[in-house]
Amino acid sequence: MNKVIQLSADTKTLILSVEGMTCAACAARIERVLDKDESVEDVVVNFPLKKAVIELNTEDVNSENYIEKIRSVGYSAQEETQVEDSKNFKRFFIPVISLLSTLTLNPLIEANQDFIALGISSIIIFIFGRTFHLSALKSIRNINFNMDTLISIGSLSSFVIGVIPNNEELMYLETGGFIISFILIGKTIEDISIKSSISISDSIIESIPKDVNIYDDKKIVRRPINEITIDQIIIVKKGEIIPLDGEISYGQSEVDESIISGESEPILKKEGDTVISGSINLGNDIEVKVTKKDGETTINYLEKLILKAQTTKPDIQETVNKITNIFVPSILLLSFINFLTKFFILGNDFSATISSTIAILVIACPCALGLATPIVLFRTASISNKNGFIFKNFDYLQKFTKLDTIIFDKTGTLTSGIFKIKKITNENNLVVDDEIIRILASVEQKSNHPIAKSILLESEIKNLKLSPVDEFNEIPGKGVTGIVDNKNVEVKKSSQDLDSDLILKIDAKEYLITLVEDKTLNKDVIENLSNEYEIEILSGDKPEKVKKIGEDLQIDVALGNQSPEEKLEYIKNKQKDKTVGFIGDGINDSPALEQANVSLTFAQSTQIAQSVSDIIIFRGGFEKLNSIFKISKNANRRISENLFLAFIYNIIMIPIAVTGNIVPSMAALAMALSSLSVVINSSRKL
Repeated sequence: MNKVIQLSADTKTLILSVEGMTCAACAARIERVLDKDESVEDVVVNFPLKKAVIELNTEDVNSENYIEKIRSVGYSAQEETQVEDSKNFKRFFIPVISLLSTLTLNPLIEANQDFIALGISSIIIFIFGRTFHLSALKSIRNINFNMDTLISIGSLSSFVIGVIPNNEELMYLETGGFIISFILIGKTIEDISIKSSISISDSIIESIPKDVNIYDDKKIVRRPINEITIDQIIIVKKGEIIPLDGEISYGQSEVDESIISGESEPILKKEGDTVISGSINLGNDIEVKVTKKDGETTINYLEKLILKAQTTKPDIQETVNKITNIFVPSILLLSFINFLTKFFILGNDFSATISSTIAILVIACPCALGLATPIVLFRTASISNKNGFIFKNFDYLQKFTKLDTIIFDKTGTLTSGIFKIKKITNENNLVVDDEIIRILASVEQKSNHPIAKSILLESEIKNLKLSPVDEFNEIPGKGVTGIVDNKNVEVKKSSQDLDSDLILKIDAKEYLITLVEDKTLNKDVIENLSNEYEIEILSGDKPEKVKKIGEDLQIDVALGNQSPEEKLEYIKNKQKDKTVGFIGDGINDSPALEQANVSLTFAQSTQIAQSVSDIIIFRGGFEKLNSIFKISKNANRRISENLFLAFIYNIIMIPIAVTGNIVPSMAALAMALSSLSVVINSSRKL
């Protein structure tokens, strides 16, 4: 029986689309408000994506509560939908009208049409630019500052100076108009460029049908997927995408599961076999009993993991945010000192003084800094998904390139994890019949250990009918116990000799079980890794077998008979002078996975292993490590490039503004171009 191991969700995730944010500081403010709610486990608001990803510790989710909290600080939000964005025309229309209107101000002023010029300028600054002013006002109320503070003060200062009676500075109305217009145009191009640069990660969920086939009074009818409940029967026709996780209740067919497994060869599925959402039915019509409803399927969980990776906030972003929080007040202070010094101390002309002061405010907007990390992070998560792995936080992906020691579990990691029963003997050294395999498989059916799965597979091949197991108990790394057909059954690791692997006790009788494992060692990958990292093996298997694997792969440190506690202590000791990565897949690996600096597991691993691991390979095996290293290095380099572009821009342009060698309108244009340069650099191939 072919079964796909489904990825498992461990928290409830709410995704909201947020409107009204103009910079990274807006996102940080929304995060602080949402994080105060006791039901919020974690929250990340991503400014470029305009999304809030909220991890909740409750099943009772009322999205309106969180939407209202966002509204309370001046932003709008709604639940994430798959509706195509239709705002591009409006986004272009307003900035273009703003710029064209600004270009009319100079001719109107020269024609003595001051009243008309004042009206047009008011529309540009107060209506077209209202988002910046409202955001600045909200920030100032909370004694906080962002890029909108600088834009708002700069444009409003131009307007106020322009309308002061008898100051003959009416041309500053044009300056304020150019500031708003250029920044609106820059942000519009920036938004569209961001959307273009991240289009690679179009939602994988979009391919899932929105309606499904069900029986209604023996007739096949279509129903919305969100109305389908667990245990309901759906009909999947030839060529259709399987919409929900389930088990085939009738029929058999070949299924393409490459979306999860990466395996291009179709898999024959028959009654009782598990099928996953997103896979394609290539053969006959089948009936599927639903096991996971819409929003909770394997493909939903996969998408949420990807989105979480895209919206995580790495340490470097936290550092950038701290710099920004100091930078904006510093610029406000610098512009104030500039005005006082030039006008009152040096006696400079008012027009030139106010021009350089406004230029400082506008040109120093740290928008490029806010964009330097998130766009690269989004693209990295998208490309990682296409390469068959997901990282839960960018920091883990970054740390993966800084490891000096990589420790592997053996079974299911360096080897296939598929076992066959070579022989079963009793105290008389006699080979026993299939009844022993049936009882053994019955007690193992609730275990997720690779050996248990292999025994179940063997029982299925032999068409053995399993009995239910009562009082099941599993001790990770040790074995299992239970009651099968009123018999006390215990399975534990054998430590007697190399020949036997398991000891099976059925009531008072004892049997020795010898297993043989299919080996799928990838020596080339290990050899490449050995050139840069110390490679070691920690396994619960017998020392002789682990040593043999180590010799085959030329790994000097290969320790067997390691309990979960011993693996944990080994890694702790190793971390005293090394940075350790651990790769495993079982329940017994979970403490080691959690302790390691960076941990990696697979989609077919246990739910516990997935929940504690930092990186999950859902397509392929550990040969994906090379892809992980490459993408991580490229992403880190791209973020460094973006931060350099953002910082070098301010380092060069702020002194130019202080010396009065750039007018405010050109400062606004330069600021917009700096942000665009970061977006364009981020969109290049990783």
